[in-house]
This record gives sequence, C-alpha cells and structure tokens, in this order.
Amino acid sequence: MLRFRALTASWAAIHPQPKGVIFFIGGAFFGNFPTFFYRHLLQSLFDQGFTLVAFPFRFSFRHWSVAIGMACDKAKIRQELLESARQMSYDYSLYESDPNSTAFNYLWLGHSLGCKYIALLELLTDIEKQSFRTGLNDCMGKLQAERLANLLSEEDLKNVSLLNQPSILLDPVVSDLDEAIPIRSLRNLFSKVLRVQPSKQQTYCLIHNSRLFGLTAIVDFESSLAQTTVSALQQLLASQAAHFQSLSIGHHLAALGFKGGRADIVNAVLHRLEEFQTRTANRHQSARPESADTQVGRRTGARTAAPN
Repeated sequence: MLRFRALTASWAAIHPQPKGVIFFIGGAFFGNFPTFFYRHLLQSLFDQGFTLVAFPFRFSFRHWSVAIGMACDKAKIRQELLESARQMSYDYSLYESDPNSTAFNYLWLGHSLGCKYIALLELLTDIEKQSFRTGLNDCMGKLQAERLANLLSEEDLKNVSLLNQPSILLDPVVSDLDEAIPIRSLRNLFSKVLRVQPSKQQTYCLIHNSRLFGLTAIVDFESSLAQTTVSALQQLLASQAAHFQSLSIGHHLAALGFKGGRADIVNAVLHRLEEFQTRTANRHQSARPESADTQVGRRTGARTAAPN
C-alpha cells in the first residue's frame, strides 16, 4: 500500500524490498502536491518495487538554488530512508550503497517544469571540469557564474552530482517568464525587475556545451506546451545517447491522476527503467577495473574528453 511519510523537504513511500529509489518532481502548482496529483503514476512505480521520494515543486526565479537545494537534500534523505527502513524492519541495504555507483539504483523522474531542475543537476555533474566552468561564463555571463560558484562553495560536489543516476523527463518544459507567469500584464510588470536564472536560452547553451545526458530518456506527449522544449532538446542532444519517445496524447497534464491515469505513460517510464537495469546487468557481465575518466565517459554516453 502506498503511504508517504514526511522527510527532509520531501515525501517518501518506502518499499519493503526496494530495487531502486526514484526522486520525482512535477510541474508548477500540481507538483506542489505531488502525492495527490501524481498518485496513480507514483503508485504504479511503487508497485514495481521502487521507493519513491517526491519533492514538492518550488516556485522561484532562481532555478540554480532550487536545483542545488534538491541535490543537497538527497544526502539527508538517503540517511532518513535508511533509518526509517530499519525501524520498519524493511530491507535497507540499498540506502547504504553509493548513489553514484554503476548499479543505477538511484533515478530521477520529472514532469513539465520540474524537468528543468533535473536538467540543471545533470549539468552540474561536470562542475569540476575547467571547460564546464568556462562554458558557464560563456553561456550565462560572469555575474551569474559567480553566483553559482558561491552557491556551490560550501557544498559537497559529490552530493550535487547525478553521476550514474539516470533521469526520465516527461513532456519537459524549460521556461522563462512567459511560462512562469502566463498573464501578459503581470509578466510585463515582473520582467522589469525579475529574470529567470538561468534563462531558457542560457540553459540550452549549457546543454549544447555539455557532454552529459547520456543516461537521459525523454518522453513527450506531443503537447503544444512542451513542443518548443522537446524540439530544442532533440537538436541539442542529437549526438548524445539520450532516448526520445513520443506518445500521441496531445495533453500536457496527462501525467496527472489520483485513482486512475494513463497506462501508456506508466508503461513508457517502466520501459526506460528496464532499459537502465538491462544496461547495468550487461555492464556487470563485462565489468573490469576502470579509471575515473572512463566512468565519466560512461555517464556521458560518449568518449572521454581530452584533458583540459
């Protein structure tokens, strides 16, 4: 039975014998109450053996701070999952494992605007590379890059990284004020004093310069709201291992549902999860000692970049 308990900045449904942990974040408004509006989707994943951690959507114009906050919370959440599972006499060995290991036991699932936060965390996986830091200046400008550096200065970069943590993006939306504030008069007012950081174009620039997203699957619903974002990601990730799938739904909010929902969306997510597990099994069969650079290459789905 699906029961959520409050953890650090999230709600968790702890499976008695988990085969993986899925971190979920939904879109604006509906994502503020993920355990209600996305319950059918989450129930379906729980029934397949996954522990679920649902982050409420956090409305902000400073998307870097939200994404980094989520990443840093997951370290506390993992400890809370461990303690809760012990108290409930559940199998807790998974929560003791390294979330960045090649077992792919920790995964991310997003819908709508929540996908942008996951994409930003994907980008930060490469934060220690000098080439990426240079790209921050090129894409965002020196001031915003310095603000990001300040946000990260007191954080353990391993906690921020999504190394070996696959992600599935459902009908993703990367927005500016036009999606965040749909009322034109209010948008014009706020645009004089507020800017989404990073902006849509800055985010696309960072993705274009990145060698990541090799463990990313994108499932679009052929909705008008996500059409621009999906088309942009298809172009930006054409050379990466990202897998795209289109479902002929035409409705952006099709992922929502309390008692019932779309079986095709659930099946698409489960299919991607099975692909990740198959990739893990194949990798273990051919396992051999690898350098850190080779592991990064596996994350990107590309050859390891030459030294900077």
